Amino acid sequence: MRRSNRGFTLIEIMIVIAIIGIVITIGYPSLTEYMKKGRRAEVAGLLSEQAQILERYYSKNNVYTNATGLSSGNDFYTITQTLADQSFTLTAVRKSGSSMATDKCGDFRINNTGTRDMVNQAAGLTAKDCWGR
Repeated sequence: MRRSNRGFTLIEIMIVIAIIGIVITIGYPSLTEYMKKGRRAEVAGLLSEQAQILERYYSKNNVYTNATGLSSGNDFYTITQTLADQSFTLTAVRKSGSSMATDKCGDFRINNTGTRDMVNQAAGLTAKDCWGR
């Protein structure tokens, strides 16, 4: 009577671990970039929303100063407002220590004319690349 061994050999387990390691090595950068892209879209939407709030305030008061209801940002970006009577600039600066601190798109900026641009972005990137429009 012959007894069959059941289970995996050490070689088979090592091959599976190596394959899993290769898949993780290839997939992890794509996953993190995908998550960063979502966070960029979130802050771009937040800046656009803040610009709309300021425009509504301006249509009622003829100035941007003293506008209320503006956000200070989220977990990844801090939004600062530069408000004057006839103009504004909103800037979303990456928070140090967050996963976006070293993002290639840098910091986002929008003004009262609707101009969207980037500050401190990687070479070769345009506002369209990062704002998604």
